[in-house]
Amino acid sequence: MFTNLADGMLTVALPLIAVSLTQDPLLVAGLTAVRFLPWLLLAPLSGVLIDRVHRMRAMVVSNTVAVLVMLGLILTLVTGNLSVWALYAAMFALICCETVTDPASRIAVVQLVPARLLDRANSRVEGGRLVAQECLGRPVAGFLFAAGAVAPLAGIAGSYALCVLLLCAIPLVWRRSVPGDGTASRTEGFWRSTGAGFRQVLGDPILRGNTLCNAGMMVGGNMGGAVLVLHAQDGLGVSSALFGVFMTSAAVGGVLASLTADRAISRFGRRAVVIRGYLGIAVAYLGVALTGDPFVAFVLLTVSGYSMVVSNIAASPYYQTVIPDAVRGRVAGVSRMIGWGVTPLGAMAGGLLGRIDLALPFLLGAVIMTVTVVLARRVISETARRADLALHEAATRPVTEEESR
Repeated sequence: MFTNLADGMLTVALPLIAVSLTQDPLLVAGLTAVRFLPWLLLAPLSGVLIDRVHRMRAMVVSNTVAVLVMLGLILTLVTGNLSVWALYAAMFALICCETVTDPASRIAVVQLVPARLLDRANSRVEGGRLVAQECLGRPVAGFLFAAGAVAPLAGIAGSYALCVLLLCAIPLVWRRSVPGDGTASRTEGFWRSTGAGFRQVLGDPILRGNTLCNAGMMVGGNMGGAVLVLHAQDGLGVSSALFGVFMTSAAVGGVLASLTADRAISRFGRRAVVIRGYLGIAVAYLGVALTGDPFVAFVLLTVSGYSMVVSNIAASPYYQTVIPDAVRGRVAGVSRMIGWGVTPLGAMAGGLLGRIDLALPFLLGAVIMTVTVVLARRVISETARRADLALHEAATRPVTEEESR
């Protein structure tokens, strides 16, 4: 929770500080590009690490490094040496830590709950993440920024530190969250194990198709997201102090999704929820491009948040059940390297379009996301079918003595 709180504060505090240093849309969008660059460069290696070591220990180390990075950024600020490039460096280092923390925490869910409750568990985990990251972290960062740039940075550092203390203080989590069954990865060597992750993703047409679909959605979504801070202030009239509150729009939708996702999947089917969710994001971004009213934009971004979270929850069981535990870390790493690694292209394109008109990134992003869903509809259908089958088989399998503990 505290890591999510820090992440939420980070996504508001650093863009606001960047805007105080420059009004160039391309330089501001560069912060979003840097935010996803570690997924391109390091995600496969982080995946191998997650498959080879105790996942809780990896999370403790990565959050400790994040604390040190934030202390360094605060020192840069108070000594008067802060620049956009320093923000870029801090963002890069923090997301390097996230390439370990985020996949490890998501993989751990399947070790802690039975398969029949996985959709509900994913919903609750996602709901908790959104409350901490979006509903609390983002508005708190905006209010703290009004008191001075150092305040939200100190809050981020403190949140990471509290996460480390919490992870070290809960023995039950350490007993239940064990390393992945990565025996093969430990015996075949680090680089060969990394290659196995690439072969697993690129050699499977369903995994490959999902990765490319994710890439298209990330590019389209972050074209607008990269310049949202400027569009909110210049195009919609949202003040710096209220920007964090404005950004809770997606969180409101996401929390609603976390409360209703399992029922939506049961009623409409996994395939329909994923496809409609993806299309809902595109429609919402199109609306943001066309409106100049901040309240309408807030509602549209709420729809976007709902659509994004409900589709993510519906799609998650495929990676948690169909993919063997021994390679889940590597599959997650390679998938995110490709799917999230291309995001800087969308962010920089959004920055360039923003120099012409701040609504253009949202408009073109909506078109890209719509085309992506149309091209990937068969892959999405097969993914949903396999996930449902795997969940049914896991739910009907006799529970072993080890699992019952």
